[in-house]
Amino acid sequence: MEYLKLVRKSREAAIYELRGEYGDSLIRYIASTPESRSICNQPEITGVRYTDLLESAITSVLIHFPFASALRKLDQRTVGVVHFLRGSLNFGVRRALSRAYGFNTHCSSFITSQRDRDKYGRWFIKDNQYRKILIPPDATLFFADVTATGVTISNGLDIVINLAKNSGTPIKQVFFFTIGCHKLEKLLRDYHAVLSKVFPQYERTCAVYLEGKFHLADSKTAVRIKIQGTDLMRNPCLLSPEFELSQYESLYYPLERCVIYDAGTRAFDIADYIRKLEAYWKEMRSLAETGWTLEEALHERWPEGEYRLPFEEFKAFKLERWRGIDDSVLKKLSAAYRRRWSKTFRQRAGTSKALIALCDQRLKEISRVP
Repeated sequence: MEYLKLVRKSREAAIYELRGEYGDSLIRYIASTPESRSICNQPEITGVRYTDLLESAITSVLIHFPFASALRKLDQRTVGVVHFLRGSLNFGVRRALSRAYGFNTHCSSFITSQRDRDKYGRWFIKDNQYRKILIPPDATLFFADVTATGVTISNGLDIVINLAKNSGTPIKQVFFFTIGCHKLEKLLRDYHAVLSKVFPQYERTCAVYLEGKFHLADSKTAVRIKIQGTDLMRNPCLLSPEFELSQYESLYYPLERCVIYDAGTRAFDIADYIRKLEAYWKEMRSLAETGWTLEEALHERWPEGEYRLPFEEFKAFKLERWRGIDDSVLKKLSAAYRRRWSKTFRQRAGTSKALIALCDQRLKEISRVP
């Protein structure tokens, strides 16, 4: 069983080491920040504000990162940031490294990587013609992107590793930040083996998930509305305690179709992005008109099974998955659940009218997004 072990905690960032199941050399973390929680919970945050918040989240994680002292001492001329266009640009890793560690002369690389589906439903890269790649000597490389199917990452890492190998420029470390799913670490394990073989001095590969290792919707995902191979869902998956608690701040949060929707259009084509967001809530409303209730919608996307247990059993369940957290966190979570599912709310949530009203309110708010 996978679990989180708390390693850093502050108001700016909480960082957990992801352990269990795999005893390999891939280092994994889940990090939570106020900024990344806002991004994953509020898809109406778009454009420059979205990229600013994501950059601030990465900056906070870098400052409190377990490897921060070692990274801060690096010769910045050995540091490179690789961007998969367009999604990687939103993470702002280049500026985040400057804000966190004072770097100024670290280099940046760019690779276009637009994925598409073939007639059999398989994902592939249809556009990767533009490449401007700089690999510094004894490179520590930073990557960041949203991870769904992983085809963008696989394509980009193949290009970078082959170039480094052919040019005789060794890579020493890889750090990858993501809002994503298990596909990232599956790929990074494979590439860690390749990097270790090609470059004898290779040291480490590290994956950092923001807020959780989310679930990628597939054919077996039992929800009524989904886009397979695209949607990153809150359940079933391992989340940070902070992100889980945040699901009780608004009914919208656990009901959103995806924690990120479309990372490219969200920053650079707002009108198209808002149309996709509206389409989901209109589809949800249509289901409510057929009799689907708010309670059914919540139980589908945010089941809360362990929350119905007596507190001591709930506590034991959570402490198996979150190690090193304070009891006060669990008490806050249990109390938040009880506040939401009051007798009055439970009666109202058992109706389709409650879901219709919620969808109408959500659509009204989305229509106001500038």
